[in-house]
Amino acid sequence: MSLSPRPEVGGLLADQDVEPYLDHSNDTIRTASQQDQQKIRRKPVSVTSNTYQVQSESSLEEPVRQTENKMESNSPPEVPPPAYDGNMWSPGLWGQFPYRGAIALLGALACIVASIVVLVVSDGQPISSWTVSPTVYLAALMTGTNMLAHFAFTEGVKVSWWYRALRGSTVADLHHQWAHGDSIWAALFSGRRFNVIALGSIAVTVLVIDQPLIQRASSVVTVPKRFPVNVTASIAPEIPWGFTAYETGRGETSWLMTQPMTAAFNDFNSQTPIQSGFSGCTDTCKGYVEAGGLAAMCNATVGLVDNLPAVEQSTSPFSVSFSVHEASENITQSTYILMNVAYTNNSNLSECSGTLTQRTCYLAPATLRYPITLTGDTLTIGDTVGNATIQSFQPSAAAASSNMSNTDVSSEYVYWTIAGLYLSATSLFSSNATYTNGGAISTYLNLPDTLSNQFIITPKQNLSGLQGSYNLSVPHDCNQNWTDPTSHILTSLNAIAFRVSLSAATFPYRNTSKPPQAQVITMEQTSNINVYHSEYRFLIASTILATVCALLVLPSFLGWWDLGRRVSLSPVETAKAFDAPLLQGPGSNASLQQLVRRVGTRGVRFGEVEDYAAASGVRRLKFADPSEVIRPRDGVVYE
Repeated sequence: MSLSPRPEVGGLLADQDVEPYLDHSNDTIRTASQQDQQKIRRKPVSVTSNTYQVQSESSLEEPVRQTENKMESNSPPEVPPPAYDGNMWSPGLWGQFPYRGAIALLGALACIVASIVVLVVSDGQPISSWTVSPTVYLAALMTGTNMLAHFAFTEGVKVSWWYRALRGSTVADLHHQWAHGDSIWAALFSGRRFNVIALGSIAVTVLVIDQPLIQRASSVVTVPKRFPVNVTASIAPEIPWGFTAYETGRGETSWLMTQPMTAAFNDFNSQTPIQSGFSGCTDTCKGYVEAGGLAAMCNATVGLVDNLPAVEQSTSPFSVSFSVHEASENITQSTYILMNVAYTNNSNLSECSGTLTQRTCYLAPATLRYPITLTGDTLTIGDTVGNATIQSFQPSAAAASSNMSNTDVSSEYVYWTIAGLYLSATSLFSSNATYTNGGAISTYLNLPDTLSNQFIITPKQNLSGLQGSYNLSVPHDCNQNWTDPTSHILTSLNAIAFRVSLSAATFPYRNTSKPPQAQVITMEQTSNINVYHSEYRFLIASTILATVCALLVLPSFLGWWDLGRRVSLSPVETAKAFDAPLLQGPGSNASLQQLVRRVGTRGVRFGEVEDYAAASGVRRLKFADPSEVIRPRDGVVYE
């Protein structure tokens, strides 16, 4: 088959010459496509005659291609795309200000400030007051700091890359500028190419270690917390009249303790914990409560004493005695206990002498303000001698009411208010230590009771190396000293009186038929609670690290004022800047959004493309129209 004569080389086809040529070429294309569409190659063939002879399928390809080219060149012109107006290059300090990067940096710094606020506010607060723990807030804030700082850095990398390109650079420099921002590995090993981008990359990477550091700044500790609480105390403010003893006959030996007095006395001796029955304290509370007790009014005399008795005679270097007196004999107008205490110190062995202190105390019934400590329901009494105060003296029963005329008077079948305390004192604290001159056996010391042994001063002996019990020291005659037992006795008697007042909480008050009203007292409660503790050294280290790392991103934005549009490192935008043929069309200063809008629908594919411009048909790998690209083949060398 032969084709129509070809027009002379160099001439243009007139419209009237196109039809027969197009018709014939179309037939040829259809025939070639049916035989082997894959063997068509777009290779130019030299022209030797005005007539094309079809000798084989391969020889058909060239005239077909030339026919196609002539057909395309003589086809009606396409409607051109609308004119592209282009974009103005508009550099400027505010016009191109990197708002997104600046906002991200400010956000990172705000997260750092918020972390400081969380740690300062939470310090010392109970964990129950925080629904979400401070460590959770800190983790979220530091994550926000890291993300915002990294975002700001990526914005800075864009500015820095384009600013470097604008000033003039090499392809290698532009690559390293991008690589330092893309990979911490490249930034760490940048060597002589170290720049602000490498510095920022290292900074935002190091910033990650700030999160565990800031979380260590907040921990939970157990601390005592003090706050006031109102406690309801059911206790008699004084010992009820006639409550502690009953006189069966005339004389001190005829008194008997009442049942409440006996119970209080036995509980004191066995040191049974006091169960108060107070309400309102849920942990450990300290405060004061009014209860019945003994107010002491004492005077003392001090003088030298000769402790060497006559033969078969005795002297007392230490003694304690008690007696009860009716109201008529008392300056407080109530019954009282008279306590006499004598003790010797500064003893002189050679002269058998010393200094004797004699103390006389009037113990009158009164309302005392006791220092107490509550632990749950268990109550302990504080230092009554040093911290208790006298609120009021209790009047005598007979003087206060005619119905109580047979109370606190020395007679048969009479109830006493404080005689039970007198019996307790006599039982526990009566004492009489003596030096006795035994004549031929010399003077010897006798300690017949608990108190004289309890308050004697005996230097501690070193038992190391002693051989036999005969080397143990014992109290010596004429050379012994005692300490003052007054405070111990008063503390103990008032501890017993306090227990009596607790048991009398439901007993009629004075001459009424109703018990005393419960006291509402304010106490200081101490509770061991778990609170958040801020470790400010970690806070300071974390704040400095985060702030410095965030600020090291700033240099990457230098030169933004020289850029004339918003820039990115999108492959589309950089390819357009390198004048890639596939992106022809939009203006050279088009923004990324405009590029995507104008050429975003164009099909592209990366793969093997044969370059027919070269005589040998060189194969290359590149982006091209998908119809011209095949998948790269294994073992093929590409230029």
